[in-house]
Amino acid sequence: MRILLALSHSIEEHDQLELLSSLGYEVSSLGGYIDPAHPHDDKRPALPDVPCVEEVREAVDEAGGMQAAQERIPDRVLEWLGDDGAIVYHHHLHRLFSQWDRVGSWRRGGSGRRVVWRTVGQSVENNEREAAPFREDGLEVVRYSPRERAIPSYCGEDALIRFAKDPDEWSGWVGDERHVVQVSQDARRRDPWTNYGYWAAATSGLPAQLVGSGSDAEGIGGAGVLGYDEMRRALRRARCYLYTGTQPASYTLGFVEAAMTGVPIVSIGRKWMTIFPYGPELFEAYELATAGFDNPRDARDYLHWLLEDWSAARKASEDIRARTVDLFGSERIGAQWAAFLGAP
Repeated sequence: MRILLALSHSIEEHDQLELLSSLGYEVSSLGGYIDPAHPHDDKRPALPDVPCVEEVREAVDEAGGMQAAQERIPDRVLEWLGDDGAIVYHHHLHRLFSQWDRVGSWRRGGSGRRVVWRTVGQSVENNEREAAPFREDGLEVVRYSPRERAIPSYCGEDALIRFAKDPDEWSGWVGDERHVVQVSQDARRRDPWTNYGYWAAATSGLPAQLVGSGSDAEGIGGAGVLGYDEMRRALRRARCYLYTGTQPASYTLGFVEAAMTGVPIVSIGRKWMTIFPYGPELFEAYELATAGFDNPRDARDYLHWLLEDWSAARKASEDIRARTVDLFGSERIGAQWAAFLGAP
């Protein structure tokens, strides 16, 4: 079975390509990993064991690049995919729906080809409304969180499959650096989407380090962008993690990576998710974290306790890692994808 990925998140693209290929599917991606051994994005490693589909890569080059190819999947790519393959899209749904008669109507004509919307924490009410008529016409939906059912005009689901992470790759917490960490992209610039104000209040007076683009700006004093191995090392060594989320996501890949590594996580509470009126009901991470608080002062007190009590931090690390491996471990999630997609 062949699968075509048209994703919009390079880290999830890496993970999905690696996972589906390991399950035995022939996969190609209209994104930064179109040539898995030589990715366009350095946020995650190359995937030399995943074959590059040369006919897809050549067709994308002829079409004018990845975005153009997502907006109108080249005929050569559809021919490679065949009548019984699957197309998986992320949240730029207008690219999919604008060509529905080319890619979706195959199912109406009796083909076995499947078209799947895979949610990744970017769906809000207008996305649900936009997808509804296509859902009636054969669009399948794979959700990434049960909390998405709280979105107004929710158009349903065919499966609930969370993000996948390899427990062997994300492990090894030691917590020997006594500070609070968080990995976030442009946290201050993107506030309130990133709830930077909560971070600043909850870490006031505590040793804390933001990691990611913009974190090394004046007045923040973070580590800036770290390489892949450096970032994993930072997670393993930090005593604890303050998660402030990225609205409207129920949780993020950054949360899963930290939790599976074993970093004790204190999460922002639901009431801060106010950009969308249903944001508090959509937010899930605080339930998956070590603890969660609406009041940043309470979060600060809990973080301080973890920083001072090594035994408490170690127990919290064991608990959150076990819970995260159970929910997000690649073996479990791989089995769910295989059950949804069918035999390779």
